[in-house]
Amino acid sequence: MNRRKSTYGFAAVALLTAALLSACGSSDKDSDATDVSTAVPADAKSADPSLAPVKIGFHNLEGGQFSLTDMRKGFESAVDYVNRELGGVNGHPLEAVVCKTDVTPESSVNCANKFVSDDVVMAVQGVDFAGDAALPVLQQAGIVDVSAFAYGPAENVAVGDAFISMASNEEGYAAGLVQLKNMGAKSIAVVLADVPPNHTVMDEVVKPTGAELGIEIEPFFYPSPTDWTSFGATVLASKADAITFWGVDADCLAAVPAFRSLGFTGTIHAGSCAVLADKLDPSSLKDVIVANSLYNPTMDPIPAASKDDLDVYKRYSADDDVSNQNQSIQGFHTAMFAYSLLAQVKGEVTASSVKATAATATGDLFFREVGYDCATPTWPGTTACSGGFVFTEVNAAGKNEVLPDQPVDVASALD
Repeated sequence: MNRRKSTYGFAAVALLTAALLSACGSSDKDSDATDVSTAVPADAKSADPSLAPVKIGFHNLEGGQFSLTDMRKGFESAVDYVNRELGGVNGHPLEAVVCKTDVTPESSVNCANKFVSDDVVMAVQGVDFAGDAALPVLQQAGIVDVSAFAYGPAENVAVGDAFISMASNEEGYAAGLVQLKNMGAKSIAVVLADVPPNHTVMDEVVKPTGAELGIEIEPFFYPSPTDWTSFGATVLASKADAITFWGVDADCLAAVPAFRSLGFTGTIHAGSCAVLADKLDPSSLKDVIVANSLYNPTMDPIPAASKDDLDVYKRYSADDDVSNQNQSIQGFHTAMFAYSLLAQVKGEVTASSVKATAATATGDLFFREVGYDCATPTWPGTTACSGGFVFTEVNAAGKNEVLPDQPVDVASALD
């Protein structure tokens, strides 16, 4: 398959919405969070308050229809960590200019204009579904936009202007197919919401990936609302070995039991739905797998490096003030990616020096066992500096058990 530069131009609705709502899933708060004042290591170095701050803009959905407050709280906790223990940015305090968005393009543009007027050196996105509208303003000002995911099609392909710490939209779909093939599937029913962008996803990502992997793809598009009993019967009539389903949590909670009640016994990949373990009995989730981008306390086993990262996170995250830990962890991760880019700047930290540095920046990522390399996108033509999904299955103890051979390598789906 010829993987030329990405020109899909689609908003990957199912994948991105699932990623957002997975961040809104179980809090699973840890009651052992430690008082920061007593836990800062002896060799910690604080930022110099006499130096001018390095300002970064943070735009995030908050206060409107979608309010991801804990994403911001996690981000601010990481800024606090940088300033208390890592010496800030070359000694300068790191300062966040927070701007709230509400899904409308106007709110995102307003944030971009605020960042320009406040002389930020970088924009950082929590989750901003209309963030693509901010890109032209930021591009004209020479300010890069940094995020965990590309929540819009323009952000996904704005090479040199946007830098994404994790996988591209395309890799999300490909990883599910690779994982199911690794588990023995030869034919896969791919179930997506019936919206125009997902038809593009099916034609330009899913089907070509299936052909490259040598597996048969059975495409299905579900309407809204959906009678999952009748629709599920249609899916099962394909006789596919496995099902991969990208949808919001509410649809996952309806679709998974429907497929099982209809007699499907194969593996179901339930996208990135994070609420299954909370809402469904573990016994009903055998052979139901979920894609994860970050290690979190609900998973087992957790590699040593990510355990250390989670220990840092616990020191700076007050349980009483965070209702959704997954969301907060993603905010913390994104801030640490931004800091890693800033720390590699040689000389004065400005918007132009940050942009030049980010283009070839490399490093480690919080709560992940793979690093990043912004000079080599993990999917050609995208802004993804890293990749790799970790698939889990809920075990009898209710833990998200990590499957063997993770994270999934999608190299087999590429030339």
